[in-house]
Amino acid sequence: MDPIQSKELTATYKIVPPPSTVAPPSLSQETTHKFPITPLPDLESKEDTNSELKRYYTSLRASIADARTTLGEELTAWRDAVGNAELGKEKSVKAEADDEGEEEENAEE
Repeated sequence: MDPIQSKELTATYKIVPPPSTVAPPSLSQETTHKFPITPLPDLESKEDTNSELKRYYTSLRASIADARTTLGEELTAWRDAVGNAELGKEKSVKAEADDEGEEEENAEE
């Protein structure tokens, strides 16, 4: 049996856009990405350890960079697809909180 195990960085997200959102067909609301990482083999000597650790961390950095780029592009596309639909949601929550404060002040008078 091979002592090297497959390793990967996994990123999963689920988007729940407003009903009015028209997303391009290239975007999926639920996505999982897997980014491979070169695994560390069983190391025999210290020389092997240093070079293999460098290779492992180089692979890990590359996988993280790939994940960041891929997720950034997809989530930016979702943000663009949603547009300003979420802006009203934030304002209404703030307005409701302000209204509650005013009602309490008026009740005290």
